[in-house]
Amino acid sequence: MPGLLEKDQVGKREQLADLILIADEKECPLTAMIPKGRKPTNTLARWQVDAYETPDTTGVVDGQDVTDYENPGRNRAELSVYCQRKWRPVMVSKMAEDVSDVAGASAGEMARAVRKKIEELRRDIEATIGSDNDTAVDDGTTSYKTRGLGEWIKATAQSTLPVPTAFLTPAASINTTAMASLTEALFKGVLQSVYEQRGKAQNLTLVVGTALKTAITAFTNYKGGDTNTWAVIRAFTQEADSKHITSNVTLYDGDFNQVAILPSLLLASGTPSAPTRRGYVLDMDLLEMAFNQTPQVSPLPDMGGGPRKLIDTIFALKVLNPLGLGKFAATS
Repeated sequence: MPGLLEKDQVGKREQLADLILIADEKECPLTAMIPKGRKPTNTLARWQVDAYETPDTTGVVDGQDVTDYENPGRNRAELSVYCQRKWRPVMVSKMAEDVSDVAGASAGEMARAVRKKIEELRRDIEATIGSDNDTAVDDGTTSYKTRGLGEWIKATAQSTLPVPTAFLTPAASINTTAMASLTEALFKGVLQSVYEQRGKAQNLTLVVGTALKTAITAFTNYKGGDTNTWAVIRAFTQEADSKHITSNVTLYDGDFNQVAILPSLLLASGTPSAPTRRGYVLDMDLLEMAFNQTPQVSPLPDMGGGPRKLIDTIFALKVLNPLGLGKFAATS
C-alpha cells in the first residue's frame, strides 16, 4: 500500500496570490488638463462673453462733429450651465471587513473599496466632460447635469440654457466626415476655422478616440497613380539596423496652430461606437472645471450591517467661449 498521496491530503491550504489585478487603466486627460476655476456658489454657474466689432476702414471727414455714439456693450452676452453631483457609495458587511482575510486586500475590504470607487468617480467625471450630455435642472425626478464638450461645441442652439447665436461654435470648426474619408485637408480646415475665431497662432490640444487617432497617423500616407494603391511613408528614428519603426503622430504642427494629440477612451460615452471617432480641438484658456466640492470620502452611519462610505463630488464644466473650439464627430 502506498503512503500518503497528495490527492488524498486533508486540510490543504488554498494557494491564492496576494493580488487583485485590474487590467483597465484608462487615463483621464481632460480632467487632468482643464484648468480648475472658481468654486461655484450656486447651482447655476454664469459668466459673460463679448466680441469686438468688425474692423472699419472708413475715415472721418475733416471738421465733422460727433453725432453718433457706439455702445461698447452691445455684443456682450451671458453663458450659463448647471452644476452636477456625482457619487459612488460603498458598503461592506461587518464580517467581510473584520473577519475575512482576503488576498490583495490586506488593509481591509473597505480601504480597497474606497480606492477603487475614487478611481471610478474620476472616470465618471472624465466621461461626463467628454460626453454629449446637455445641462439639466433638477425637477425632483431628473438630477442636475452639467454640459459635456460634445454639446458645448455645437453650431446650433442647445435645448437648455442655449449659447447665444453669436457665440456658437462655427460649423466650419466641426467636422463629421466618416473616418474612411477623412483627409488632411479636411483636418486642416477645422484648424483654420479655429484660428479664424481666435486670430492668433497658439498651442492647442486635440483629445481623440482611437479610430480618429489612427486616421490622423494615416495622414503620413500618400496615394499613387493607382487608385487602389497606397504607399506608406515611415519615419525612422534610429538606424535601419535598429529594427525600430515609428508610425505615430503626437504633435501636428500646422499652418495656423501646433496641436498636441492625446488619445482617450472616455469620449462621447453612451453613444455606440462614437467614442473611437470623437475628437475635441481645445484651447485650455477657454475651459474651466468649477468644483464646488472636489471628490471626497465621507463616512455614513453603520446601521448594523457594516461600515459605509460615500465618495462624491459637485462640479460644472464651463466653456468660457465656444467660438474658439473645434470638434470631430463622425457617425461612421
